[in-house]
Amino acid sequence: MGRTATWANYIPSAVQGPAADATLAVHPECNMTVIDTSTDSTTISSVPALLFGVYVNTVLSAHTVLFTDGATTKITLPASLAAGSERDFRGARFETSLICDPDNSSTGNITVFWRPI
Repeated sequence: MGRTATWANYIPSAVQGPAADATLAVHPECNMTVIDTSTDSTTISSVPALLFGVYVNTVLSAHTVLFTDGATTKITLPASLAAGSERDFRGARFETSLICDPDNSSTGNITVFWRPI
């Protein structure tokens, strides 16, 4: 049986009815995938997915890290992002797949927080 209700941290009192949909009330549990950015490309999800965030475990080299939806780049992490850095993407929607595609010469390690739709 799938989820039948979603708990929301906060919905402003001015927001009511259809406006308080899943874009404002996304349940917070998610998968965590650790990625070694020296790997050329990693398919995190081959189905539509939500990207919640990225945590940098080991400093990134002087190369960007791309997150793509199929062949379309949607998010780029900057080069040389420090260990301990985190980026919040608030459930960014990837319609076909979620792929981490760093530069071929990249080094570093990140944890990606996501879940399939």
